[in-house]
Amino acid sequence: MKRKLSKHKSFFGYFAAAGSGVIVQYIVGSILCIRILGTAYETGVSIGYIASVPVGFILTKNLAFSSKKSGKTNSEILKYLVVLFFSYIITVKGAYYTLLALKAMFGEFEVTLPIIDYKFSPIGTISHFAGWASVLFSIISLTNSLLFLTQE
Repeated sequence: MKRKLSKHKSFFGYFAAAGSGVIVQYIVGSILCIRILGTAYETGVSIGYIASVPVGFILTKNLAFSSKKSGKTNSEILKYLVVLFFSYIITVKGAYYTLLALKAMFGEFEVTLPIIDYKFSPIGTISHFAGWASVLFSIISLTNSLLFLTQE
């Protein structure tokens, strides 16, 4: 069992890093920027994405590829930022166009969570995660690019 887990450590590490980035992106982008500060939707998603970059880089480098002491951090950051640029466009535009489509289909509405009496837009939340999920369609190219970071 331990042998099977260690064989897939990079795979699980990558998704742990990505999941952590999504959580940071959602908290900063949707909750803080859009909900509390009232920024425009695309701006909030963008700020959340940018806030998640350091989290994603550090966790991917350490968990997925175990390259803590590679000595190539500067070149790895540059390569990582190039990959993230394309991921950023897919995420922000994917979230935005999903939001527009869902609003057109269902209209705009809020739901109140029981007990804590918190109102939120399920359409906004779904579209935020759909933007991130649209990156999953390009996960193969991202994974290949990130693997490239550790092979030079």
